[in-house]
Amino acid sequence: MATVGLLHPGEMGAAVGGCLVTAGHTVLWDPAGRSRATTGRALAAELTGTSLDSVVSRSSVIFSVCPPHAALDVARQVAATGFGGVYVDANAISVATAALVA
Repeated sequence: MATVGLLHPGEMGAAVGGCLVTAGHTVLWDPAGRSRATTGRALAAELTGTSLDSVVSRSSVIFSVCPPHAALDVARQVAATGFGGVYVDANAISVATAALVA
């Protein structure tokens, strides 16, 4: 099974992460600066909290499930780490923003 990074487990992201955990994958997320509600969802979905550096270095796939206004910043943050795996932008963003993420 794969180790998957999940940025950030809101309601939708936690549901995706929970499905991945149920399928046998290890799902990592970064709890730094996240709310109690987000932390609760992540714990309920059995996600593994760690630093962003660890999420990036240990994951072969990273899912970005964040508010649309943050999608480009999150993608840039991951790109700045040198992540070489598969980056899945699962955000409700425009075609123009998707092109920038790519």
